[in-house]
Amino acid sequence: MADEEAHVIKCPFCDFDDHDSNILIQHIDLCHPEDRTAAEWVVTQHDTPSHHQESDTIIPDGYVHCPHGCGETVASAELPLHLDLHLAESLALDDSGNYDTGNPHRCTEDHVYNKSTVLNNDPSDLPSSEEGQVEGVPSRGKHIMKLIHKRKHTKSAGSSDRETKRLGRAELGPYAHEKQMPSWLRKLLQNGAKASHLNEISTSGTIMKKTTAENESLHVIPVLTKLCRHDKDVERAFFCSSSVRHVFKMRREGGFCGYRNIQMLVSHIKDAQRPGHDRFPGSGLPSILALQDMIEQAWDMGYNSTGRIETGGIKGTRKYIGTPEAQALFLSLGIQCDTGAFSAREGFRAHDLLLQDVANYFRSGCDLDSQEKILQTDLAPIYFQHRGHSMTIIGFEITKKGTANLLVFDPMFKTSPAIRRLVDHYSTPSDPGRILKAHRRGNSYLQKYKDFEVLKLYS
Repeated sequence: MADEEAHVIKCPFCDFDDHDSNILIQHIDLCHPEDRTAAEWVVTQHDTPSHHQESDTIIPDGYVHCPHGCGETVASAELPLHLDLHLAESLALDDSGNYDTGNPHRCTEDHVYNKSTVLNNDPSDLPSSEEGQVEGVPSRGKHIMKLIHKRKHTKSAGSSDRETKRLGRAELGPYAHEKQMPSWLRKLLQNGAKASHLNEISTSGTIMKKTTAENESLHVIPVLTKLCRHDKDVERAFFCSSSVRHVFKMRREGGFCGYRNIQMLVSHIKDAQRPGHDRFPGSGLPSILALQDMIEQAWDMGYNSTGRIETGGIKGTRKYIGTPEAQALFLSLGIQCDTGAFSAREGFRAHDLLLQDVANYFRSGCDLDSQEKILQTDLAPIYFQHRGHSMTIIGFEITKKGTANLLVFDPMFKTSPAIRRLVDHYSTPSDPGRILKAHRRGNSYLQKYKDFEVLKLYS
């Protein structure tokens, strides 16, 4: 009886379960027809021996493999949102400019935000929490001392290792205690994605040879700016420099989002020829395995060296990394950056403070007197972390309803076919908001988390 209970298969979308995978497949086809890929997942998870040989690991309680087949091990509570974003990622356009995949509904955000808080120079004029708004937060460049998990974000100076504790799955992910990743995964990362070569004109006017990989997308930000311009629901939008590649994980790769976000910041440093670009030789981006080596070397140099104790070492593992590791890497290379953390305080929610800080950051890079709907800056993108996941913030928008959204490159999801098509040939779609959904993170998403961290590169 105990063995029979151990083989109960649960539906990834509701409470239904059964011992027979065929019955569960029929249930998904009948009750969740929009998620037919889950039926394939059921077979893969329970009827294909090779799958278990490839994953070479036991999934911890509270996690499931993504039924979409992306290779991510997702917390059960996060699965519905994860699958919803997969649908946004798969959105495509047919020859007439209409949509041929994805759900017909739009995702709306309900965070009320006053656009004057973005453009007003006087912090005393910012609305109070009683109005459902947010107050000013420390300006860009000022270090915020309260950090998630109380992890140190400065070069070590006489700190005692006895004060540092090993982190667990909540911070390092489902493979927190793994000594080495499976051999098939290491080989996948060593080989990397298929590369392509092209010539582009640099900011100085010279021809620059550039190498990109299949999991990198160029020129996405210019498309997003046009979509926001044509979205009638958008009041105003701010964007970072367009010299940022959307880097996303390869299929079956799993949770290396922190490294992919570092790669996105590196792509900006290289493509925009920012200070420190010479520290990343070659035309491609450093691999995940190379970044692991660089972080370990940063620890050796004393930058956030307690990270080695907290993680137990990351080289050759699938342990999550976060803002301290990103900061250690950049500082060790002489690339100046600053970190900030946001938790609820004095009646203000953590994501209120986060949104205000991001708004202030983009405000610092544009003409406050401009009446333009879309404000493009030369600012670097922002490394953005919450528990269990990280993204790269590339913009900020306010809608006519007063809602606010972060605009992001999420390394967990590939650039949608719709975006790729618009990069090659832009024509105004009938509903720009649907395409933008995969890049928007607003109140309904952010309110699920209690703490946030950001890392900003100095100008």
